[in-house]
Amino acid sequence: MTAESSEKYRNELMFALRVRDVPGDRIGDVLAEVETHVAESGEDPVEAFGTPGEYAARVAEEFGPAGGSPRRAVLRPGVLLVCALALCGAELVTSAVTTSEVALTIGQLLGILVLLALLVVPLLLAVRAATELRSTGRRLWFGLGALATLVLAPFVANAVERAVGAEQVLFTMPRPLALVVAAVLLLGTVALLVRFIRENWIVDPRTSARGGS
Repeated sequence: MTAESSEKYRNELMFALRVRDVPGDRIGDVLAEVETHVAESGEDPVEAFGTPGEYAARVAEEFGPAGGSPRRAVLRPGVLLVCALALCGAELVTSAVTTSEVALTIGQLLGILVLLALLVVPLLLAVRAATELRSTGRRLWFGLGALATLVLAPFVANAVERAVGAEQVLFTMPRPLALVVAAVLLLGTVALLVRFIRENWIVDPRTSARGGS
């Protein structure tokens, strides 16, 4: 058992646990257990615990059928909120750069909502590709599907926005106010991301050392 193969197993296991939404403190316990066992016995971790995906799936079962689902990690309300804030902030910045008075139309709002919904699809497909255990071919198709939907999503959202039109205006705001609101939304996005990272920080129970991997 080489140090390189042991590190590879650890990294793959950590990723597999992450996408199954296993809490950071539990990930730390699992990684410490694997590292301690390998160091003391010299046994191959695949033989001792199974593949990273298989072992991560067993650990995730501790949190119930939904708790360890890769889909749950993507469809968490907090994740969707971050995406929504980022999209709204980006839309306001783009509009403020091109016009002195920013108007939010029903078409723009629907376009943002459609884009948010469509961006969930490549995320789910990417997670499915990363956790696919059956075959490399299926993993490749899931990955290509994620890439294709990611590329097509903005065009579909733009088509929806154009189809609805810009006649129905919900409200308008001057450029300075739009930039302030955009800054608040983007800062909120950063704050939520920092919070998610801190909540899912991995703690090694042997040293109480923190790692954000």
